Amino acid sequence: MIDTRKISLDPSSINTLSWLRVVIGIDYLREKALGKKVDVEKKEILERLSEAYSPEKLDKAFKGASRLLDAQKSALLSCGYVVFDFLGVTRSRLIVGMASDVFGKQIFEIGLSWDPLLNLPYIPASSLKGAFKSYVEEMKRQDLVSLLGTKEEASSVVFLNSYPVSSKYNLLVPEVTTPIYREQEEMIRETRAKPNPVIYPVVNKDVTFRILIGVKSEKKDISDQLRLFLGDVLERGIGAKTLLGYGIIKGFYKISERTYLEI
Repeated sequence: MIDTRKISLDPSSINTLSWLRVVIGIDYLREKALGKKVDVEKKEILERLSEAYSPEKLDKAFKGASRLLDAQKSALLSCGYVVFDFLGVTRSRLIVGMASDVFGKQIFEIGLSWDPLLNLPYIPASSLKGAFKSYVEEMKRQDLVSLLGTKEEASSVVFLNSYPVSSKYNLLVPEVTTPIYREQEEMIRETRAKPNPVIYPVVNKDVTFRILIGVKSEKKDISDQLRLFLGDVLERGIGAKTLLGYGIIKGFYKISERTYLEI
């Protein structure tokens, strides 16, 4: 009989979600669905997951993400959009999609935005657009806010999901949060305070994401403002826990096939 817990993960050939289900076992999933507490070696599984997502094992996955983005860029160009091609390098750890049930919450209680076909985490287009909209609203640039769409008119600016295309270190790393208080009946009860470590995966720093934004050709005069504002948005942080320094991204703007300038 094969010990499923010994199966190694290779992101280039094994689906990560399937691997997680096999390693933790059907019994765990069944018991968790019934609301029962079941012990599982989350720390060990997360360490194996992090090790499997080392840069040298991700070449195929990164190339797949690049091909997808190239195809999406070509589609936007063929529809008459002006496309801005950015790179964003994480300067701190990134947590996006904490409420997502697709990846992470099955075992680690905290989710992560995840593409099950590419076997990669990603930054949802909605997160990028939401952060950008909040920024221009704060800047009182109603002209730019209206370009993002209204009830009467479709958006003139299209944000796409952003995928990692390279990583200096392991793409995924363990993170631990230790809540002390549990809210019960909308009250914090001091007598029931108890440290409860929660371990889960996050995106590491020094991971490079490719960001594509399409702008309708008749609105291309806003390109310089969009580029500068996007740089500010990324440095303010994307995703969860940005007030604690997570999700800080440095943007670089593509001017030729091999040349990027800092935003």
